[in-house]
Amino acid sequence: MADTLDKILGSPYRVKIMKLFLMNPGEVFTPEYISKSSKLLSRNTRKEINFLKNLGFIKSGIREIDILISKTKKIKKKREPGFQLNQLFTYNRGLRSLLIESAPISRELLMKRFRELGRGLRFVALSGIFVGQEIVGDSRGLDIMFVGDNIGRLKLEKVVGKIESELGKELKYVLFDTNEFKYRHSMYDRFVLDVLDNEHDVLFDSLQAGV
Repeated sequence: MADTLDKILGSPYRVKIMKLFLMNPGEVFTPEYISKSSKLLSRNTRKEINFLKNLGFIKSGIREIDILISKTKKIKKKREPGFQLNQLFTYNRGLRSLLIESAPISRELLMKRFRELGRGLRFVALSGIFVGQEIVGDSRGLDIMFVGDNIGRLKLEKVVGKIESELGKELKYVLFDTNEFKYRHSMYDRFVLDVLDNEHDVLFDSLQAGV
């Protein structure tokens, strides 16, 4: 198995694409979507797709999308060829454990990404995919809670987008400014407490709020 894993994991581009399929086992992705979500050049994407398909990790598939016909206002189904995880591939369980379950992404890399948000960042709590446990309640499905001031939405979307490309999955996150977060915390707001009272990982805290 070790020789096979060495062969499979021979490229950082490959790892990004593999994470995308492992995190979304029932989805069919077009090469264009794979390239965009993994932030890879088209030529690198095609090369890795061919490798993984020949290896048996992925297989061809068809996805249906809805298209609105402007003149008639009717919805038309369009079939697009793409690729999906071969769920019978021998090493899926080991790869998922190695690439996702053991450490979806390192704390060091997350901190590097979050520093791009500037000095206004005051608090970051990781939940959901980062701790292997989905939150229930008002904040169901939340993966990251940010607290900070003067953090632009576009900059935040760019930073989170980089992390999504490394994880291979879209993230659900929320940003509070400091005053709103303190108010919600003091009022035992259910959305905030659903995160802090359940399994979570405080990555950064200058508010002493995540205990």
